[in-house]
Amino acid sequence: DADTDDIRYIGEAFATYIIVQKGESVYLIDKHAAHERMLFNKLKRDDGSTPQLLLTPKRVTLGRDDYSVVTDNIELVEKAGFDLEPFGSNSVLVRAVPSVLADDNIEQLIIEAAASISSKRSIEIERLERLYETMSCRAAVKAGNLSSREELTALAKAVLIMYCPHGRPVAIELKRREIEKQFGRIQ
Repeated sequence: DADTDDIRYIGEAFATYIIVQKGESVYLIDKHAAHERMLFNKLKRDDGSTPQLLLTPKRVTLGRDDYSVVTDNIELVEKAGFDLEPFGSNSVLVRAVPSVLADDNIEQLIIEAAASISSKRSIEIERLERLYETMSCRAAVKAGNLSSREELTALAKAVLIMYCPHGRPVAIELKRREIEKQFGRIQ
């Protein structure tokens, strides 16, 4: 992509922020927010994600309210990439989860999924988007996680002008002129 060809990786600060240079600007990129946005976009584009079958189905016992939310919205949950079914006594049997979440704590994931779609006043697309937000946040690389230079450069190129699904900026731009003013090089 010609628009991202001139991005030069500088480094990473606090194992949280990617530092890149593009043209006359330096960008600080929040790697969690950036990765979260990429995953969110992928989930929306793919209308969920490819389910990852679990080697052994996982029984998850939920509180009564969470159980009702999940079982009342089973089609929505399946659309997001889960395969589960009611299993009695406020339990569900989870056979597959979205592939981006395959290594996650399944019980906590189902509880968070229930919380993200619990609003009865919201239309399905809003509840699905909230579910995608929850999924992308859980799956995104966390601040402090180590990443390779190549991974960080690719992430920077993909997200320079985006916002995370929660509305936080992914990157902050520091123009060269502003930096030079801060150091007293120019007026």
